[in-house]
Amino acid sequence: MTESNFPNWFTGQQYLFETLLSEFTDKPNLKFLQIGTYTGDASVWILNNVLTNSTSCLIDVDTWEGSDEPEHTKINFNKVYEYYKERMIPYTNVRSIRDSSNNFFKHNTEPMFDFIYIDGDHTYAQVLKDSENAWNTLLKGGIMAFDDYLWGEGLAPELTPRPAIDEFLNKYKNDIEILTIKYQVWIRKKQ
Repeated sequence: MTESNFPNWFTGQQYLFETLLSEFTDKPNLKFLQIGTYTGDASVWILNNVLTNSTSCLIDVDTWEGSDEPEHTKINFNKVYEYYKERMIPYTNVRSIRDSSNNFFKHNTEPMFDFIYIDGDHTYAQVLKDSENAWNTLLKGGIMAFDDYLWGEGLAPELTPRPAIDEFLNKYKNDIEILTIKYQVWIRKKQ
């Protein structure tokens, strides 16, 4: 496998995955969804450490086109996608969908998800759409995580995830258990 020169933004938050997803390890028939995949760092970790039962699966959704974020202007996203695809070759329980999250949710035929990780488009409007769409497909008792809660210092609020996440948390405050609020926000949908 080709070594990556791409930044790995996953390792700094890996401890949350280790702690908060441990209840799912090696269980059968789980469905995980990841919105925003990049090089698949989180995907590889999830597939190697949690979704180890062959009946469980991960769906990765990403446009692999990047965004207007300054960090993305220096990255060749065709190479990111090729690297991601190469990394997924050993796994039979991952499905990669190269499309927008809006299109994915519009055409989704999968059953409800046990875990959903939102790390796609960081704009307020899209984070709010992804949050609502994900919530509607999250099982009761399922976990949902938002990346980059504190990202975007100095940017206008409509360009950052935090206002959308805060609005979502406030709207569903009676239906969620907050597991952590740091750089990432993790919640559980109440039974």
